[in-house]
Amino acid sequence: MPSTHNDALLNDFAIRSFRDMADRDYIHARMAFKARLVPQFQWSALHALEKYAKGILLLNRIPAKRLRHEVTGALKLLEDTGKFKASLSEQTLNFIKRLEDGAAFRYFEVSYSSHEFDVIRLDCAVSELRRYCQVLDWEINTDHGKRNLLQPMLSRIEFAASNEHRDTCILSGWLEGILKKTDHPARQSLIWKNLYFGPSKRQSVRMVGYTESGNAPLYLHPEIIEEVVKYVFMPKAIAKMWREHLDQRKAKASGA
Repeated sequence: MPSTHNDALLNDFAIRSFRDMADRDYIHARMAFKARLVPQFQWSALHALEKYAKGILLLNRIPAKRLRHEVTGALKLLEDTGKFKASLSEQTLNFIKRLEDGAAFRYFEVSYSSHEFDVIRLDCAVSELRRYCQVLDWEINTDHGKRNLLQPMLSRIEFAASNEHRDTCILSGWLEGILKKTDHPARQSLIWKNLYFGPSKRQSVRMVGYTESGNAPLYLHPEIIEEVVKYVFMPKAIAKMWREHLDQRKAKASGA
């Protein structure tokens, strides 16, 4: 991908609007987890991963205008282009799916639950996905002509991942800047119990685990669904789900 002035401006937009904002969402999620604000942790975690995924697409010029709060959709779009595939662990893919199944709902439309040590799963997911959030498909001029650096860049990422290197593969990102600024107010929240980002390579952390779940109001009282939709916006699929849930309860109560 040749570089132009507009390319540089578009890359700046992608980094500042997606990757830098994702870095902030990531630290915000860690702060929420520490405070045991589970829905807020999940919401910020999903937003961080979604922005990293969209940043990857934009930095590598893959159109994604129809994407909403989707990580798996962005990853599939990336893979379908044939340029490259983000290599993510099964744990990370499962964590992303769990977030997408529930964390996208901001108003307790659906029930939520957390797993023990979910913040470590988030740290791992960010470490795996964020490495790709940079310009990978670009060219340089050499004595032998133009050379595309996509494969060397991907090889560097794969090497860092396979050897569990502290290398984030990003030279001067917002997160890297926070790690260097020992007096930054957000730094402590970033490195707290973090196996993946920090000044030293920890082999383990000691943490008090917890789980939490909450039943959505409409799970407890689906009979009010028609009243709710009179006054507030409810996604059609969610309203349909609670109507079906109400029908199932009625059928069970009647012994049908």
